[in-house]
Amino acid sequence: MESTMVPRFGVTIDITPRELPFALVGGAGSSLGIWVEAPVYAVAVGAFLVTFRVSVRIWKRRGI
Repeated sequence: MESTMVPRFGVTIDITPRELPFALVGGAGSSLGIWVEAPVYAVAVGAFLVTFRVSVRIWKRRGI
């Protein structure tokens, strides 16, 4: 249980797909990276960040 991810109160993570042409560029770039035998973890992270828009918001609860 030590290596599990636990959601934290006050943090919102939104993952939304980008527009189609930009996502195709990310997919093409990742397939090219795998074709030239780059490390898969490096290609996968890059392709994920190009294909999806990730935003993290930290909010605080207002006192009543």
